[in-house]
Amino acid sequence: MENIPVYWKSGVDDAIEMLKNVKRGKVTAEIRSAGGRPVQLLVYGDKNELNRTANLSCALGAGDKSCYADKSKPDYKPTILIVGCVHGGEFEGTVALLNLISLLETGADLKGEANEFLSKSAERVNILIIPCLNPDGRSRIDFPSFVGKTFEDLRYYNQGTWKDGTLCGWPECKKIHPMKGHCEFLGAYFNDDGVNIMHDDFFGRKANETQFLFDTVDMYSPDYTILLHGGTNTVNCILKPSYAPDAVKEDVTELENAMMAHCESKNLAYHVTPMDRGENKPTPCSFNLTSALYHFSGEPCVTYESNQGLTNCSSPAMTHDEIYRAHMILFEEAIKHIEKKEES
Repeated sequence: MENIPVYWKSGVDDAIEMLKNVKRGKVTAEIRSAGGRPVQLLVYGDKNELNRTANLSCALGAGDKSCYADKSKPDYKPTILIVGCVHGGEFEGTVALLNLISLLETGADLKGEANEFLSKSAERVNILIIPCLNPDGRSRIDFPSFVGKTFEDLRYYNQGTWKDGTLCGWPECKKIHPMKGHCEFLGAYFNDDGVNIMHDDFFGRKANETQFLFDTVDMYSPDYTILLHGGTNTVNCILKPSYAPDAVKEDVTELENAMMAHCESKNLAYHVTPMDRGENKPTPCSFNLTSALYHFSGEPCVTYESNQGLTNCSSPAMTHDEIYRAHMILFEEAIKHIEKKEES
């Protein structure tokens, strides 16, 4: 494994300690995970007055989305929600979020380097951060980074093992839900109840962590919600909500194109995903958390898949620095995107 850089803070305790010391932001809400660990929401900015008179379904039925969230007033401030560690073994985003918090608090990241655009961004937009949505899963991994680890390491720690000791693998680990009681080792995908938050029972009784995220989206109606994931040695990309109108997917593609141009200018690989991700196949793609949050809020929710720096994959591995820099570009371009939408 590569030497761990000083700015690479990815643990549950790292997030708790960072949020304990914030001065400019405010921890406005906290719940406990299935395993009793804190899940916290950090807010920079003030909540917009949305003048809500109806839920989203009624508002769309009335042909007037502003009945759910009126964003037309001159003092409306664009809002972004960024969520780390939805899967406990995909914590590269948590690293980036703790550095973003450092920038917002001190003007420098955990390297001690400045990023004027991001450090001043909370003056223009509301920034909501959940650094670690799944602390239960993250707590099952006792090392800070997958950079230099093998593909088999990732499978073991993220998806776990069946009772006979064989790797659960992906997507086979999704064939049983919840997974608790079916594993020898419960992978970090899952909270302590064995729930994969990305595939929770969105229309039934949800896990505390999932409900917390839904409550946050309902309260703030963020203009963009970004769920940070790791995807082995994937080329970094944004996954659109599968079950959403074309206008929403086109909006996401616009963000992707900006992300692609910025990454290419910094010699970082990036991939723009197709509009149709398989909704019309005989076995259609899953209705997962990104689509559920779109239908709950009416605003784009996306998954960002990050390269994780593994040693034995067919795709090239990124270094710690490349993984980190790509996340910061994502934050910059997403904030620029919602500012541009507000101006138009």
